Amino acid sequence: MSLIDVYENLDPELQVIRSTVREFARSKVAPLARKIDEENKIPDELLQEIGELGFTALRVPEEYGGPGFTLLQSVVAVEELSWASSAVGILATVSGDMVAYPIMEYGNEELKEEYLPRLAKGEIGAFALTEPCCGSDAASLTTKAVREGDEYIITGRKTFITNSPYASFFLVAARTGKPEDRHRGISLFVVDKSDCIELSKLDMMGYRGSGTSEILFNECRVPAYKRLGEEGEGFKITMMALNEGRIVTATTGLGIAQAAFDDALSYAKSRTSMGVPIIEHQMVASLIAEMSTLLEAIRGLIYGAAWLADHGHPDYIRAASMAKFAAAKWGTDIVRMALQVHGGFGFSKEARIERLYRDIKMIEIGDGTNEIQKLVITRTFLGRIKPFKKH
Repeated sequence: MSLIDVYENLDPELQVIRSTVREFARSKVAPLARKIDEENKIPDELLQEIGELGFTALRVPEEYGGPGFTLLQSVVAVEELSWASSAVGILATVSGDMVAYPIMEYGNEELKEEYLPRLAKGEIGAFALTEPCCGSDAASLTTKAVREGDEYIITGRKTFITNSPYASFFLVAARTGKPEDRHRGISLFVVDKSDCIELSKLDMMGYRGSGTSEILFNECRVPAYKRLGEEGEGFKITMMALNEGRIVTATTGLGIAQAAFDDALSYAKSRTSMGVPIIEHQMVASLIAEMSTLLEAIRGLIYGAAWLADHGHPDYIRAASMAKFAAAKWGTDIVRMALQVHGGFGFSKEARIERLYRDIKMIEIGDGTNEIQKLVITRTFLGRIKPFKKH
């Protein structure tokens, strides 16, 4: 019995979600995964199916047309999608959680009624935070939002923005205060894709097909009601979105690691050396044992963090960073060991493990590097990082 069985016995609905998503992921997504990686694009037909099944709106409540998943339910869905394709998994993560959650939690009713149903109908959202000047130091961002009457004029450049070519709107973090205000001078806006936005798609090493792009905002006019929260609260809202999003981003790493382990186990059982399957050899058996143990450890941290978040426990922020750090560090170890089991075949593009090896590296960087996760973990013990509640 694995942790999957434990959680699904506690909540049978998780079993239904996993079974449904797994069927779609393995029958519709997995056969296209290599093409998605090679062409750096998710096919339009698959995007349509993803939207119709609600994967672009995982956290959108049923009253707005979405599936109304809890965070733990979203984790289960993303785990299965990421097993098949990291690009599809991260698309669901960003649009279905990191975009949907802050609108749901911090948006005014007008914003909720306008954008949550759009996600539920299959539109895709993107989160525009990172800039060329500042990745981990988000409080130094330079994109400006200048108030002019009932509008803001947004100008600036963002980079490494997932889902960009597929998105119909963006959450954009922009400076409404002075540079010296740091995080206190940042606000968050919903910005529709229009002629004022220029995209330059990036050619990334892994998670290919995720649409990662550089974005230029050229004096985009945004109505003031499309600001989330009060002016100057954008950084806090963004951090809360990242806290929850890190759990789901970690889950994409879990899906990748599970796929790597599954391939390694299958290969170790079928490949023979010296007259026996290589899993019978002590060194390979040792790798299989270590991979399976680390895999369950990652899953436990992710599922536990999601449960804490769903139940409003303040320690979920620490748990989220622990889960993200574990998925990055141990997930990378798992995929490396899985490639080692494959030997020379694993070094070939004919093997799925080659793609998984490239993909897993992103977990050590995206949504906060390993080093940032360690800082967050330590600062929660010092009481410096706490949940931000809507007024």
